[in-house]
Amino acid sequence: MKEYPNYYSITPATVRYDNRLKPNEKLLFGEITALSNIKGYCYSTNKYFSKLYDVATPTVSKWINHLKELGYIKVEMIKEGKEIKERHLFPVVDPINKKINTPINEKVNSPINKKVKENNTSINNTRINKSSSTATTDQNAFELYQIVVGILTPMQSQNLSEYIRELSDDVVKFAINAMANQTEQRSFNYLNRILMKYEQLGINTVEKAEALEKEHQAKKKPKKKAVKRQSKPSEEWGGW
Repeated sequence: MKEYPNYYSITPATVRYDNRLKPNEKLLFGEITALSNIKGYCYSTNKYFSKLYDVATPTVSKWINHLKELGYIKVEMIKEGKEIKERHLFPVVDPINKKINTPINEKVNSPINKKVKENNTSINNTRINKSSSTATTDQNAFELYQIVVGILTPMQSQNLSEYIRELSDDVVKFAINAMANQTEQRSFNYLNRILMKYEQLGINTVEKAEALEKEHQAKKKPKKKAVKRQSKPSEEWGGW
C-alpha cells in the first residue's frame, strides 16, 4: 500500500482555471505545495512523482517543465562541482504577467487576499500546537513557524526561504520566538516586519538579534514619573 503525503496542499484559482494546464499538472502543482510545507520548497524527484501517480518518469518531467514555462514553479538545481545533488521546486501562487482565463473572466487574487481551496492530501502526522513558542535544536525555522503560527502558504514559504538565506535559520527562529513573546496576534505579516528590520539594521547573528530585542524591551518599559513634593501649608495664610 502506498504512503501518501499528509500536508495541506493549495490549489489557487490561477491554477484551477488555467485552461493551458492539464488536470494532472494542476494536481502535481498542489502536490508540490503540500511537499513545500516544511522547507519552503519541494525536493522530491521525478521518480518519486512517477510512482505516486503511476505514470512514466518522462511524463512527470513534461508536467514540471510546463508548470515552469507558465511561471507556476521555479526550479533551482543544487550542485556540488559539476554534479547535481538535489533539485528544489518552489511553487509560485500568482505568476507575474500571466493572463489567466477564468470562467467568470475576472482577475484572480493571490491566496493571501482571497480564500483558496485547500485539499487535505496527506507525510505529516503532527498536530500544530500554537501555544508553543520556544524552539528546540531539532526544529528548523519552517517547523517552528508552523508550531507557533500555522501553515505557511507557498508564497510565505518562498519569502521565509529568502530570509533564511540572507539572515540564517537561527536568526529567523529567534525572530519567530521574539514574535511569540511579544504578541498573541501572531502572523506572517508581524514576523515579516521583524525580519525586514533585521535586514535594514544588518542583524545577521543571534547575538545581534538578542541585543536589539533587549533594546526594544527597554524602550517598552514605562518611565517612572517624578513625584512632585507637596509644599508645606503657608503659615502666612493660616495653613490654607
